[in-house]
Amino acid sequence: MKLIVLLALTLSLFGGSVQRCQSYEQEVRKAHWAQFGVDYPYQYGVGQLVQESGCRNILSLDGVGSEGLPQITYRLWQKPLKAKGISSIKGIPDQLKAQAIIMKSVYQPKYGLWVTYQVYNGGGLVLKEINRAGGENWELSKGQCRRGQSCFTWKGQRSCRSNCDINYEYSVLVYKYGEKYASIRSSKFRYW
Repeated sequence: MKLIVLLALTLSLFGGSVQRCQSYEQEVRKAHWAQFGVDYPYQYGVGQLVQESGCRNILSLDGVGSEGLPQITYRLWQKPLKAKGISSIKGIPDQLKAQAIIMKSVYQPKYGLWVTYQVYNGGGLVLKEINRAGGENWELSKGQCRRGQSCFTWKGQRSCRSNCDINYEYSVLVYKYGEKYASIRSSKFRYW
């Protein structure tokens, strides 16, 4: 039953997202290239929007106030975003610029981009998990994950998932969804 609820939620949120996200692809490219340079594989920024919101400009039900296509919690990022000229993320162009700015601020140059996307999603615990695993390896790092569970209720059904599964699934889905938009490869910005 829990799996059915999760699948129904996913389908209702992400149905038609490929078409919606295509309309934002060039803005995502410009925002990420402004932060990282023109060899950045911006398609993963689009994949991130698919994973975060299905490219819908929504206010999340996560309880912390995440909003917009990239699901940014503005109150947590307000100071660094204001320093970069973003005083609000009500408009989609500002959301996409903020997404790229945040990604640049959590970027881990010695690791593949999967690590940066996981830091965006779940904080810096992935760095401790990599250290415990003895190096950057997605599978071994996941094996070192020691996080609790997240629970949500949808249409009266309560469901709980491991935060380890959620965070490690995130980087896989961002990659999968991003691959549908472009195929920019860069030796400077590897994903895995």
